[in-house]
Amino acid sequence: MTGMETGHAGLAADFEDFCERWEWGVRALVQNASTLAANLGIAAGTMWEEDQYIHGAFKVAVNAGLGNPHASEDDVEKKAWGDVLSWDMYKPDYSAESFEKSNKDIKQTWSDTKDTVTSTGRIGSLKDLLDQAGGGKG
Repeated sequence: MTGMETGHAGLAADFEDFCERWEWGVRALVQNASTLAANLGIAAGTMWEEDQYIHGAFKVAVNAGLGNPHASEDDVEKKAWGDVLSWDMYKPDYSAESFEKSNKDIKQTWSDTKDTVTSTGRIGSLKDLLDQAGGGKG
């Protein structure tokens, strides 16, 4: 505004100073608000991540006590609580495929045991195992 518009040249100069300060004040408030929003967003994201971690850890703990012992932690964390606490896993599988897989696993275990015995030359006892590991007295 000019001095003519305000009625006095000093008033026009003071009003111009006020407007400039007001502009810088508003700019500072907007920057502070943006910084606060960014920090809160980061904090909210961190809290969400922490909540997800704790939630997954509880699922893994419950699964360890009640669930599928063969499930990996990643698989358990991805499951819904209803799936973690499902009693379906306690229903035995009597299908032919299950028996075939069990038979294959049993044969593999016996094969591994035979390989261990033939490579070490003995079946061994606890004392022999300790002697091999250097923990026995001879």
